[in-house]
Amino acid sequence: MTKPPSRWAAVPRFPLTKTIRKAFPLAATKRGIRKPEIVSEQLCDDILTRISPYLLRNRPLDILDLWPGAGLWSSKVNDLLRPRRHVLIEPHQGYRPLLEPLAQSRPGYDLQFMDISAIHDWPSLMSKHLPEQSASNRDESGALARNDTLLVLANPPPSATKNNHYTPARWWTAFMESCLRQTGIHTYGSVRLLMTLPLLDVQAILPHNITDRKRPAIMAEDVAQHAFAVASSKDTTNYWTTYKWWDQLVDNAARVARKTAEAKIVTPEGREYPPLTLAPESPDPGTKPAPYMPRANTAGHDRIMELIMLEPSFADPSGPHKRARNGRILRTNQEATRAWIMLNEDNRHTFMRRQLLELLQKIAELNQALSRAAADPSADPSTLRSTQEEIAALQATYVKQSSETHYKALKQFSGLCDDWRASSPGGNPDNAVLLWERRPFEPLLIQPDELFPRESDRTMVYFEADPNACAARKLHELPPGDRDAPLECSEALTLTLGSRNHMTVPELLDVILPGRPVNDIVRAVPSLAMFANRTLKPDFDRLPKTVHGSPSDIAAGKELDPALCFQENLDYDLSDVRVRTLSTETLWDLFVEYQKSDRKLSPVQLNRLLGGTLTSFKSGEYRESPTKFH
Repeated sequence: MTKPPSRWAAVPRFPLTKTIRKAFPLAATKRGIRKPEIVSEQLCDDILTRISPYLLRNRPLDILDLWPGAGLWSSKVNDLLRPRRHVLIEPHQGYRPLLEPLAQSRPGYDLQFMDISAIHDWPSLMSKHLPEQSASNRDESGALARNDTLLVLANPPPSATKNNHYTPARWWTAFMESCLRQTGIHTYGSVRLLMTLPLLDVQAILPHNITDRKRPAIMAEDVAQHAFAVASSKDTTNYWTTYKWWDQLVDNAARVARKTAEAKIVTPEGREYPPLTLAPESPDPGTKPAPYMPRANTAGHDRIMELIMLEPSFADPSGPHKRARNGRILRTNQEATRAWIMLNEDNRHTFMRRQLLELLQKIAELNQALSRAAADPSADPSTLRSTQEEIAALQATYVKQSSETHYKALKQFSGLCDDWRASSPGGNPDNAVLLWERRPFEPLLIQPDELFPRESDRTMVYFEADPNACAARKLHELPPGDRDAPLECSEALTLTLGSRNHMTVPELLDVILPGRPVNDIVRAVPSLAMFANRTLKPDFDRLPKTVHGSPSDIAAGKELDPALCFQENLDYDLSDVRVRTLSTETLWDLFVEYQKSDRKLSPVQLNRLLGGTLTSFKSGEYRESPTKFH
């Protein structure tokens, strides 16, 4: 059997791989090259063709290039944009033989070898190496100032050890936070970013399901107008799909395909990102049969099918096989039998979860119907009571059915349920909470040998801030002295969601707005109503049928949908709503309500009350002198 070539071996059709190998001796290769390098010129050209409409719309004059590595991508971007200045900052001296010839090839280059993590004063660095960057570049036409004259390229390496928690996703988070606060690189306005990072970190910053929506993702949602993957290696596991319904995946892919076609975007041959496929059907439904449930295929399913095919009766069903007295085929391979049982169980549990979801969907539809009828002056009160009784009956059925469902089937149901809610808030998929679900196109496929070392994974992400970003707009409406409280509340919550991903809205409200009636909060933040369970007030027929929408919708003259607004004659229950399903706009409305209240807590108090944890840097404890006990 021929031994496969080493992933560290040079690839003849990409000469740059040989140059990189020369720069890093064989003994130091694995230690020296900590991040994959793009070695394909065609890949660079295809990426720039795809992203050029975003870059050339307001052509940047300067480029700040962090971790340029081998420099091929840097040179290609420079060729396209022809910037005034292109500052390359590389911490690793091993790349000097590759970067120095590049820096000498054109007058605008400025090569610096320094530790990027040690740079804390970005304005000073820019004043020295990018002197034209100044306050005169700020475009303050929106709530969030923009600086279109600077583009940042970033290719941060993964953590060198498990003890180093400063991952590329955390660098992204810091970049987003400084964008909102207009500090650091964004001192003269928000700048655009093209960043490469591992697939694992992409799942943190652009999560594909709601359970992975934590601080890096929410910080991006706060400020992004555009944030999407431009090109990516193939995801060989697809484990994120276990928290997605198949029909959701199909509908979302169809919407993205329509957007791509309408924008007349052409994908080069060989760059089509592979579509998801269906999980396999079981060769035998077993003693507890359930209808086949469509779901995405994962690496786990592939492994299960490999094992199942080890059983002769599955590999060749028509062949002669031993049978028991009752006529059932006797399985001879125990490992294959266990895999077959797992596949049947996976399908059966999906079927159980789907039945529960359909009940919740009916309840949600009736809640919306109740809201609309309660706002209708001509509605018959008896019809409203009948609808409420139907909701109560379905809720009782849901409770009974879920109590009879195996705990393994329920284990991921809350994530699937929340993902369904967040994918189409108010029935509009264009308002999906996750940025990934609003992507303009599928990423271009990066072939395994176009990165060095080969068979690495890497994704390139483009970011551009929204001058009227929700978070910036909410802060802009407050006096400067009142902006700290919402920012602190946002930071405390996003730092907590990593460890308390199942936090409910009432648990959050008990901390930031304790004692305030739920109805009063929904009146102040009407977007909470869309997920709430509603009941008629005892005297609902004598109360006003006024519909209270958000101030922004009213100012824009939008027609208010009672199902998405607050009504005087209904009571609202948010006990089943988890914080992770709320849009950033709703979250910032709550943060502003916290600022308006008399509740004033320090960042550390907020974080601890929410159940989160803080590093010593965040808590400020590193500044304190250690206690002496002797």
